[in-house]
Amino acid sequence: MTTTISPTTKLKAVNICLSAMGEPVINSLDDAAIDAQMASDIVDETSESVQTIGWYWNTETHTLAPDVTGQIILPDNTIRVDPLDIRLGNIVQRGLKLFNTDTSTFIFTNPIKLRFSVLLEFDDLPLTAKQFIAIRSARICQQRMLGSDTLYKFDSADENRAWAVLMQEEAETMNANVLRDNWSAASILNRAYFARGAY
Repeated sequence: MTTTISPTTKLKAVNICLSAMGEPVINSLDDAAIDAQMASDIVDETSESVQTIGWYWNTETHTLAPDVTGQIILPDNTIRVDPLDIRLGNIVQRGLKLFNTDTSTFIFTNPIKLRFSVLLEFDDLPLTAKQFIAIRSARICQQRMLGSDTLYKFDSADENRAWAVLMQEEAETMNANVLRDNWSAASILNRAYFARGAY
């Protein structure tokens, strides 16, 4: 008999959290058990926190044009944006719109090429990210819901290993020159800061 091993899903991540707390696993994310709902919320919270850092797998480049009102509207899943033409001035994200802080306006006359960090669904993440998020979520669940220092210390080692694997994949995949790429440099600094605060 052949056994099929499927990649980590959000359901698996939630069950890792439940198992870490000694709770029974669930068969569906629609399960109404309070512990399961809390674990699901923590997985979502952790996923968003990790993705906010900015990685090769959630970075995209798009050119957006102003709408009929002159405003440039960003996609709903936008985390962070960076205009690729520095001559445009200091353009930032305000809600889901672009804003020019130099001229204090939301109004633009030309399309702008932007690099985005976007928030992805858990199942769209690479396996290394899923594994790190699942392990980190399990540790957070233990800490918040059980308050166990022993379990926390044990799982921190697993979390450190998963973080190292995730960082190794990022380093191997990202080919940008950090000295010439402000976005990449900022992302690396964000990841270093996240790592210092994670353990």
